[in-house]
Amino acid sequence: MDDETIIKEVLFKLDNWTVADVDNEDNLIDSEYNGMDYNKKVSSEEILHFYNVAQNYALSYTQLSDFSDIPISDTALILWTAGLLWRKYDIRANDQIDESVTIGYGDSLIIQAKEMLKPYKKYNFNIF
Repeated sequence: MDDETIIKEVLFKLDNWTVADVDNEDNLIDSEYNGMDYNKKVSSEEILHFYNVAQNYALSYTQLSDFSDIPISDTALILWTAGLLWRKYDIRANDQIDESVTIGYGDSLIIQAKEMLKPYKKYNFNIF
């Protein structure tokens, strides 16, 4: 996927979020938004950074070297990226109490991504 597609797909998963640094003629610039048009603003660089982080997490989770043979990897990485961004900006008062009890929207996106990748996960059994 190209960068523009990644950004659009991630924003589809985040309710009413927008990119703050868009400055070409096809899109509105930040100064044209008023406070009620969106929930959060993120930069495209931040979305792409979190996409790379999500890709590293997913590769570590599946213990694969790449996702070239996995057709649903793009969707899983989009979900994982959106989940990481949501968790960054969602401040919950009880976030440190017990993570197993409190599952927010960002957590559920990451769980969905892991469930999608679970059939492709490699397992290593070591006997000593």
